[in-house]
Amino acid sequence: MNRSVAVATPVLLIFLASAVCQGVSRAQVTAGPADLRDKLERYLDQSAEAGFAFSALVSMDGRVIVQSGSGWLDSARTVRATPRTLFNLASITKSFTAVAVLMLREQGLLGLGDALTKFLADVPKDKAAVTLEQLLLHTSGLGQNYLADGMAERDKAAAAILRDPLKFPPGTGFSYSNENYELLAAVIEVVSGRSYERYVRDNVLTRAGMADTRFWDETAGLPPNAVAPMTRALEPANLGHNWGYIGSGGIYSNIVDLPRWFEALASGRLLNKNSLEMMWAPRRQLTDTGVALGWFVSKAPDGTAEIWTRGSEDWGHNGVVRWFPARRTLVIVQSNSGERGDKNITANRSISDGIVALLFDRRGL
Repeated sequence: MNRSVAVATPVLLIFLASAVCQGVSRAQVTAGPADLRDKLERYLDQSAEAGFAFSALVSMDGRVIVQSGSGWLDSARTVRATPRTLFNLASITKSFTAVAVLMLREQGLLGLGDALTKFLADVPKDKAAVTLEQLLLHTSGLGQNYLADGMAERDKAAAAILRDPLKFPPGTGFSYSNENYELLAAVIEVVSGRSYERYVRDNVLTRAGMADTRFWDETAGLPPNAVAPMTRALEPANLGHNWGYIGSGGIYSNIVDLPRWFEALASGRLLNKNSLEMMWAPRRQLTDTGVALGWFVSKAPDGTAEIWTRGSEDWGHNGVVRWFPARRTLVIVQSNSGERGDKNITANRSISDGIVALLFDRRGL
């Protein structure tokens, strides 16, 4: 995650008022601005011809301008991408975890300033001061060491993560780490009394109408053309119930369900106004990037705010959700093409940047 630009607080507040009060309409595919739609479709066709396999959605004011799958998902060129193709969301999953944490906060079951010791047993002394907010912001001091990969039991996974030495004292630095969100998933289970998957399904997926979305170990029985294949095989132990992918990167979804999720979120059907403001307000600055709770905040090409969440796995799946509130425009790209080209850039980054260039310069490419 290295795309970054800062955003001024007044711009963000204007955005929040707009997003919360107006929401994003439940979209129907419409003609949209014909010239823009034609340019976007032409650009996506060119990207598919270059070897990318992906799905992409662009909506403006709740109207879907483009919603399409492009390219071949497999090297044998037998399976085409469609709008319903499921891709692993990778770290976009973290934004779902942040929503779940804030839901529990709304219920009075936890506070962002609560320490891990309130929820988990045997927390080592060096991590006793770690708070839920620090986990959400990647400021806990935990590193990115994949310590829970292959572990099916929550308590064993949490213990493995908690044994890892901190990179810095809690709250004094930033280090992006899946382990932060795996611990948050453990907290969600302890507080809710349900599995992470059940809590998120009942309170997020079902309420948003996300019928296609699946968790990490729920895709095995689906038809081969329903899920984009990986670019390399994973160890069998990693394909089942696996805390290396719970809370941090284990959700599969598509460009049919993801706009429903974003509409439910931005319209206040999942979180109230105060929680939404809390989640999207940057609390830490990294050079030009604002770090929010499970999201990041940047400047769009015209200087207004952009709210985004992105993820990528080394077995090819990657995606991005980008929201431009001043233009009421949502861009989602998912792919299994991994990193491509001389610049070693992921497909979601390359393709979404091309889409954004067209959106902010109607003269086209």
